[in-house]
Amino acid sequence: MRKKIIIAVAAVVLLCCTAALAVNGLDFLAFNSAENLVRPPKLSGIDGELQEAFEAAVEKKGEYILRYPTKGQYRSAYVRYDCDGDGNDEAFVFYSPKTEEMLVYMYMLNYSDSGWNAVGEVLGDGSDIYSVEFCDLNGDGISEVLVGWSSLDSKSNKKLSVYCSFKNSQSLNYKLLAIEAYTEMHTADLDEDGETEILLALIDSTSDTYKTEARLLKMMPDEKNGFQINAVGQTSLYSETASFMQITSGKSGDREYVYIDEAAGNLYLTEMLYWDSQKNALASAVKVDVLSVTSCPTSRSLDLVCTDIDGDGEIEIPGTALLADSSVVRQQEEAKEVLTASAENVYIVKWNKYDRGNFTVAAQYIENKDDYFKINYDPEKMKNWSVTFYPDTHLSQFSVLKESEDPGKPDESVLLFSVTAVKLDDTVSIGTYLMSGKTYKYIYEITDEGENAGITKQYITEIFSLTQ
Repeated sequence: MRKKIIIAVAAVVLLCCTAALAVNGLDFLAFNSAENLVRPPKLSGIDGELQEAFEAAVEKKGEYILRYPTKGQYRSAYVRYDCDGDGNDEAFVFYSPKTEEMLVYMYMLNYSDSGWNAVGEVLGDGSDIYSVEFCDLNGDGISEVLVGWSSLDSKSNKKLSVYCSFKNSQSLNYKLLAIEAYTEMHTADLDEDGETEILLALIDSTSDTYKTEARLLKMMPDEKNGFQINAVGQTSLYSETASFMQITSGKSGDREYVYIDEAAGNLYLTEMLYWDSQKNALASAVKVDVLSVTSCPTSRSLDLVCTDIDGDGEIEIPGTALLADSSVVRQQEEAKEVLTASAENVYIVKWNKYDRGNFTVAAQYIENKDDYFKINYDPEKMKNWSVTFYPDTHLSQFSVLKESEDPGKPDESVLLFSVTAVKLDDTVSIGTYLMSGKTYKYIYEITDEGENAGITKQYITEIFSLTQ
């Protein structure tokens, strides 16, 4: 009887511990994840064969911990990719011996009819793996391996290792071609010669002078070693940049650009780089300096990044303009339960196309992020409009500045229409139904002044669109 009581108590304690971990946002089973086990759970099929081959190869090193890339397409400790296009994957396993937890090794294996065969391993240039990428840099049909290494003492400064893949006795082998410092990396055929280059963006805060720059690396033939990685271009970036949000590339007009989205305090901007074939150099399409950055067409007050906003295959660049006399008004409860209002700016978001020095607006709108909708902005019809968003009541008011007939009186703000977001299951009796989204349905009201100004349901429907 006593034994049964002890077992029952232990079960209750286990259930309580499991529940406590769940309440605190922790998965009880997460403590048995592959990263925390010395020997991870056995895999099956070809992955199981890979695991067995790897464990046999590193058995002499004893216990180990699998390590995982933190960014990019490949997030597994076991990365498989067909580098040479023969139909069989190559494998790259990232791990740390228990006796050397601050070191990361990359073990390489090839697959053939006889199974997985060990190729060898390299010691990484950091205490963690940032990313893994495969890219054919010289057009020979065999992908090089690009591994980004990071360290615990620096989240921005990383090291890129470029490993050249080559055939040797019917087996694929790897040779280290370059180790380069960088903060973020992007691969693209920037000079449009059919071969891919590596664009490295660097924020160097380790030297005496804070430095931001971009370098273009290219794989080139070398009589002695076969191939080498050379820096073929370099240019300075905005000197106040604190971080890179995104790097992407694509055509704009007839030229290939790399778009670097950057954050500098409360300001965000995009720098556009291209290959100047006449000067044989990496060049900036838009010059950005401290004195002129706020007037630069690629600078903005919102943390937006470049994208193909209209689906035409070309990248658009975001920009913002302050919408005068507009605000987001939130209620803040103070200790004495007195409500005070705090206001935020409202911006017109402009998406610009660029073509050799000319910016043209592809789309522009005013967005209500709290209520998941946006209003297409017409600079002619809406040039005197103002907007007030009240997130607490989900009310949005659209007004126009009416010129005073009395020179001694200020111009008057006149309400044209309002839109209210209500829960999908709410029954409302005030206003007219507009449309529904995933979270809210939207009710509108048009004032007499709005009707006189030509505001109709059809017009609101045309300019109104949902973001969720």
